Amino acid sequence: GVVHLTVSDDLEGVSNILRWLSYVPANIGGPLPITKSLDPPDRPVAYIPENTCDPRAAISGIDDSQGKWLGGMFDKDSFVETFEGWAKSVVTGRAKLGGIPVGVIAVETQTMMQLIPADPGQLDSHERSVPRAGQVWFPDSATKTAQAMLDFNREGLPLFILANWRGFSGGQRDLFEGILQAGSTIVENLRTYNQPAFVYIPKAAELRGGAWVVIDSKINPDRIEFYAERTAKGNVLEPQGLIEIKFRSEELQECMGRLDPELINLKAKLQGAKHENGSLSESESLQKSIEARKKQLLPLYTQ
Repeated sequence: GVVHLTVSDDLEGVSNILRWLSYVPANIGGPLPITKSLDPPDRPVAYIPENTCDPRAAISGIDDSQGKWLGGMFDKDSFVETFEGWAKSVVTGRAKLGGIPVGVIAVETQTMMQLIPADPGQLDSHERSVPRAGQVWFPDSATKTAQAMLDFNREGLPLFILANWRGFSGGQRDLFEGILQAGSTIVENLRTYNQPAFVYIPKAAELRGGAWVVIDSKINPDRIEFYAERTAKGNVLEPQGLIEIKFRSEELQECMGRLDPELINLKAKLQGAKHENGSLSESESLQKSIEARKKQLLPLYTQ
């Protein structure tokens, strides 16, 4: 979280500084340096993810397998990523939309590996590689998100958040590492954001749980606007959790017994066997058939 950009030599460093300055006003509170864009802002977004969304391709576009250019949401070759080596499950940087500089925060959907170096002060420590699930805020990625918001606000940039989070990581280690503090910092930085902010849930993306809470438009209703693609999903609880609360196991089984003809038939046979004092083995067989049928139906009632 210390290095914004990494370069190979001084010339590249100066070039990156000058490029960064081209995204910010000449003075505090001044107008943004709007340039003429060769990429019309009213063009359709050609990059359409099939399964998983590549955040960098969604932002700046990508060449397909035939070499054809698929444009992203922002101007071609305008995206400059910052904090690239830190908290890789979140992508932050500056881009241009129709020549207007903006700040961008997007989400990595793939599992990323975090490399934790060995502690030279402990002889028994060694380098570790820890997997970080995509679409989840961890302490470092939540802090990175909050820091990017703070930087963009100071630079006077409009903010675009391509939201695709399932929530915060809630393990005990994450709590000790300040996941709650990082989440509250995101809320505070959005509350005090002085530029237009747009939250967009892209195609096939989702926004759930505490992730929705910290970027809700009600935090700063005068600045934040909320949009979603038609195939996007969003709720506080994931479907499985909502079903367990609103449609409990007993009610679920009662509903199965009321609607499924096979279950109705099996239960009638079981009742008949009990009234006629049938054999114990026959009753047990019917009971097992009922349980097997319920198990078979369960995915249909919880999807």
